[in-house]
Amino acid sequence: MTIGEYIQEKLSLWSVEYSDGMVAAELARIGLDPSETITNEINLDIFFYNVIPDIINMPSSISEGGYSISYDKATLLKYYSMVARKLGKPDLFSDNTITDITSKWG
Repeated sequence: MTIGEYIQEKLSLWSVEYSDGMVAAELARIGLDPSETITNEINLDIFFYNVIPDIINMPSSISEGGYSISYDKATLLKYYSMVARKLGKPDLFSDNTITDITSKWG
């Protein structure tokens, strides 16, 4: 199985359609070729970290002429949060919280 095929299979688990051209372009940004064979040494977390925000900002459901496509936005957000934590990168979709720690000063 190639890297490109693996990515398309993974995205299809979430019912997400992402063109082969976009997959190739995003892989090129991180120095990978979609036609390479996938191995255990290849980590695609940064690919998904970069791509999921684009997918999340697309409509989650489209219907036209009796045909509809939808994906589970909540599941993608959870996966994105997990990948962001693994990479030590910010979760761009998490709500910022303010914690009162004044009691620790006194």
